[in-house]
Amino acid sequence: MSIDIKDAVTQLEEMFCKINTQVFGDRARAKWPVIINRCFHRQSVSYEYQYPEAFFTNLQFQLRILFPYELIKSKSNRLILVKLIIDKRISGEIDTFTYHFGMFLINRNLHHREKEDFSESSIGKKRAEFVQTLPISYFLSEDDFISAIWSQLIEYRGTETREYQRNPFLKNVRILFSNEQYASVTGVSYFSDVTWVEPISGKLDLECRKWSEENDPMAPIRIPEGWVQGAIVLKNESSGLRHYVESVPVHAGSAMQVKFGNGWIDGRYEWSFDGKNKIQVHCNDDVVYISEGHQVRVRG
Repeated sequence: MSIDIKDAVTQLEEMFCKINTQVFGDRARAKWPVIINRCFHRQSVSYEYQYPEAFFTNLQFQLRILFPYELIKSKSNRLILVKLIIDKRISGEIDTFTYHFGMFLINRNLHHREKEDFSESSIGKKRAEFVQTLPISYFLSEDDFISAIWSQLIEYRGTETREYQRNPFLKNVRILFSNEQYASVTGVSYFSDVTWVEPISGKLDLECRKWSEENDPMAPIRIPEGWVQGAIVLKNESSGLRHYVESVPVHAGSAMQVKFGNGWIDGRYEWSFDGKNKIQVHCNDDVVYISEGHQVRVRG
């Protein structure tokens, strides 16, 4: 459904009303996830507000408001909305967070290339001067926002001999960073064979567990096609004792893969049919002995 600029103005007005009365309920407890950076420039100070882009996107869907690109790519249409949002902020009808959200709705598809929208010739002297006093907004990916929050919880403690850095204390949450992401927020980079880095809660010197690709704690277990994986268990049937993996019976001479450390050993299953004896897995000229309960793979 297409909308014209009058419809867009109406939607914007209704959106501001909903944010103030319905979306957050009690405005005293409104939650806007944001990192506020204070930047010093010689004799002046400015502020940067960094938001997770996903939060604004979710809020946009919640409010069911969308300005078609064909509408806002027109500078004249866009300026009508920009002036409305600035005037709402000047009058105090909306706060800085809502102001940034309104600008997000208008400029997100333009990649913030329309800086001329905020020039004096476009919006007037009063508005242009007022905008210069407002914080600048930036939109981060979810990865970058969470990483930035975590990095700002690192404890720094200096002594006469050295400066200590301590990982944030997390008791019920574990975080894994890719090697590249961890380096971007801490400046510490590991060898190229490290895929995932897991900071250890409360440890000095940013001590981490390091995971390589073949031992990736986040990767799903990949079972070769046609195989079944599980603990090998012994069952008593009417015909006697037999080992099973999941619901698959294991027969003498069956191909079997046995879990050892971070890998698997290929072999052939043999057993004496005596419940007291261990299972034999023949691997070329070697024999590996395993007990009931060991993790193995067998043909399904």
